[in-house]
Amino acid sequence: MAFRSAYGRGSLAVSAAYKGVRSASHVPPLTMSRLLPLGSIHPRYAAGGAKQMSHVPNFEDKYKAKLLQKAKAEGVATIEELKKKKREEIATKEEDQHQRIEATTAPINGTQGSRSAASSKKSPSNLPPSTKTLDQIMRVELLENNTAEEISDVWNKYHATRDTISAVIPTSTYTDLLQVARKNPIFIIPLPRKEGVEFYFLQFEHHQVHFTSLIEYKTNTVNARPYLTLTHYTDLMQGKGVVLMRGEMDGEQRFLDVQNAQYLALQMQQFYVTGGPEKRALLEKFNQRPEEFDYQELMSVAEKL
Repeated sequence: MAFRSAYGRGSLAVSAAYKGVRSASHVPPLTMSRLLPLGSIHPRYAAGGAKQMSHVPNFEDKYKAKLLQKAKAEGVATIEELKKKKREEIATKEEDQHQRIEATTAPINGTQGSRSAASSKKSPSNLPPSTKTLDQIMRVELLENNTAEEISDVWNKYHATRDTISAVIPTSTYTDLLQVARKNPIFIIPLPRKEGVEFYFLQFEHHQVHFTSLIEYKTNTVNARPYLTLTHYTDLMQGKGVVLMRGEMDGEQRFLDVQNAQYLALQMQQFYVTGGPEKRALLEKFNQRPEEFDYQELMSVAEKL
């Protein structure tokens, strides 16, 4: 089912496709306040400050002979000329990257109508109609000759200048993520705040993951507004072996910043794919044996990145 609501970004309704009770009553009762004392997560940072270096070696003097040898091999006579050549090469590379990003993300002049018509077709990612297709974000046809590494570079650099988060996920990792999510479509993640911890509820729906605060979910259930939505584009999954992820925060009321969003996405990845058996067991307990779930255990396990 599609996530649709008056907010335009989709509510966190619980899918009827999943077996079992998936309502607010399924979430184990929160017997503590919204904000919990965070404590000392990294005690090793508490004692002592960073030692300042009393002396910074002059690496140019130390490796002068090797640098001159390198300069000769590069066809220049001095170390200064070698530096200048390297700066020019870096500048050229950065300009090439900038042009590639612009070329793959800029709209095609005079063809906006045809692009809109093409985008109106069913998305390969099976996304809701209100979600941008990959073709509406970047010019996919220009990536056909690019490697997965080059596509990753373009995708992440493009989003680095925007109020979003992004990632490029190997096909095998994303396949594992989907398999686990089908059996465990919902979970809770503790988000560290200045005054403690705020719990966030997440739910998978097709190729999207919606996050909202647990308070918002328990208050509004099916009408809960997503504060963060991760969209996974599978268009290049077969041809290039990668899935492109784009994370967008709610545009009306910003309860999360980019750093918060990155943390939630990382924790989701840890519990569902990369975090080991301890985190997987807690995820399964939440979905399959909620009466055994313990929030304090969750906070302890979540600290282990």
